[in-house]
Amino acid sequence: MERMLVTGGAGCIGSELCAALLSRGHAVIALDNLSSGKLEHIETLHAHPSFRFVEGDVLDPKALDAALEGVTFVHHLAANPDVKFTPDAPDRDLRQNTIATAAVLDAMRRHEVKRLAFSSTSAVYGSSPVQPIPESSACRPISLYGATKLACEAMICAHTHLFGLRAWVFRFANIVGGKVRKTGKTVISDFIAKLKADPTRLEILGNGKQAKSYLQVDECVAAMLHVTQHASADFNLYNLGADDWLSVTRIAEMVVEAMGLANVEFRYTGTEAGWPGDVPRFRLDVSELEKLGWKAKLTSEQAVRAAIRDILAVS
Repeated sequence: MERMLVTGGAGCIGSELCAALLSRGHAVIALDNLSSGKLEHIETLHAHPSFRFVEGDVLDPKALDAALEGVTFVHHLAANPDVKFTPDAPDRDLRQNTIATAAVLDAMRRHEVKRLAFSSTSAVYGSSPVQPIPESSACRPISLYGATKLACEAMICAHTHLFGLRAWVFRFANIVGGKVRKTGKTVISDFIAKLKADPTRLEILGNGKQAKSYLQVDECVAAMLHVTQHASADFNLYNLGADDWLSVTRIAEMVVEAMGLANVEFRYTGTEAGWPGDVPRFRLDVSELEKLGWKAKLTSEQAVRAAIRDILAVS
């Protein structure tokens, strides 16, 4: 049994990761400031004798040092959860992504914790002319979110060379599931909220032709753990996603169907991207992940359909 720290452990992905690690016999400390995560996400974990929750921020040195006591492996998921730029907090991506990751890395160095799994993003690629996008593709992010996550990757790589760290970096597709975060909205929760307010029409950001890869959250966690167990380089970099993509208009159609609605008017804002910094189209090349022995069981459409069902069941 190992003692593992999950930053962002009360988040939609982090809470599922905590549960998976506990089921594998590990002791788990979840560190979360609850700015986006929710206590209800980890409510069922508190009864487990090997689980401990710490409410705190990775930018608080005392909280981070206390959480790292006796830890042998860090899963760093804490970050700004929203890709969109926030004008009233222009440095949010820098602070919550890059500076927070620098704090985690430095604390790990001081505590001599030598293994790190990091949740990055497909947004590091930007609007790639290559589809599907391999890990070797040039990274030209078009959002501050993607840019700051790429900076995190670079710092992690440097730590593997300077301080003997072993790292696993995951470039996520869009991860979907039944849990809804405290701040920001996914395309699914946005459509559901809009249709509950007005079941006759639906505003769709962009032209509806945006197409992206999706991955169900349980499969995301399974892929993360598979890679950490089977990839043995000092610095390991993998795309995590399904081997396809799904359009925004198709997601809208699926939400309308699941809500039992008909004759809903779709109103598009008309731009190629949904908002400034949005990558209109991306499909991840997951061949390296498949070579390592893991492949998603659900297609992007199946993953989104399951997420729609689960979100509607609790909303």
